[in-house]
Amino acid sequence: MARNIIVSDTGLLISLEKLSDGYSWMQQLYSQILIPGAVSQELYHGMFSDWEAYRNYYNFGAFVSVVDFTTTETFPGYELLDIGERQAIQLAWKQQLPLLIEEERGRQVAKALGLTFSGLAGQIFKAYREHVISSTVARTSLAELLKTGRIGKRLYAGLLAALDQ
Repeated sequence: MARNIIVSDTGLLISLEKLSDGYSWMQQLYSQILIPGAVSQELYHGMFSDWEAYRNYYNFGAFVSVVDFTTTETFPGYELLDIGERQAIQLAWKQQLPLLIEEERGRQVAKALGLTFSGLAGQIFKAYREHVISSTVARTSLAELLKTGRIGKRLYAGLLAALDQ
């Protein structure tokens, strides 16, 4: 199984927090998740004192790493995105890495730039296809995302049908 590096936006990591053992099976898919500084701040702001407290709470060590970088590139649709989405897209584009993103506007910008991207539901399906998680874990994870409002009923039903094939 190829282990590689991927960039993430805030929303996907918030969804991952909702899953039992989400970070555990993601570590079997990727060697590292890179995030820009704005994403780390969005993740810990209001709940934790700093990034280290957040990282210790979710116990993922260096698996999710903050990358400080500066860039002046702007892209069509850029002004409609929040700072975390902008920085995540810029980091993925600059490093030519795939992107984990769930927000539709951000996906549109990523697509226009030719970036490969996925949401968490797609990652659950990937983990199942690569035999990292069982069908039961995949179904439970998708149900948790539905229950917490992180995916819609239509996507949920479609993914369950795909798991049955």
